Amino acid sequence: MEKASKVMYSIANVFNYIAAALAILLIVLSILAMTGAMGSDSATTGVGVGSLVYAIIVLIAAIITIILVRVAKNSKSSKGWDILFIVLGVLETNPFYILGGIFGLVARR
Repeated sequence: MEKASKVMYSIANVFNYIAAALAILLIVLSILAMTGAMGSDSATTGVGVGSLVYAIIVLIAAIITIILVRVAKNSKSSKGWDILFIVLGVLETNPFYILGGIFGLVARR
């Protein structure tokens, strides 16, 4: 079960890398929308600001989670890390973190 847990965390990290890349793309597009490069009406500016805030939050969450997984893999794994990743999986709606945490808890029972 320990190996299955690590595999699930690795798969979840791939999705976080994709989310981070898409968030960076959304940040660029939001900035373009706010500067008027994609249209000059006020609705585009409002959408640009809203999507910029959302993209920054997604990017920060993805980076923090990626760092936490790397730290957990390099250190001695414990039940605390598994519970943390279950919570992060629920918050990020990433089932691979949830499964990895469950498998890790079962392995350390």
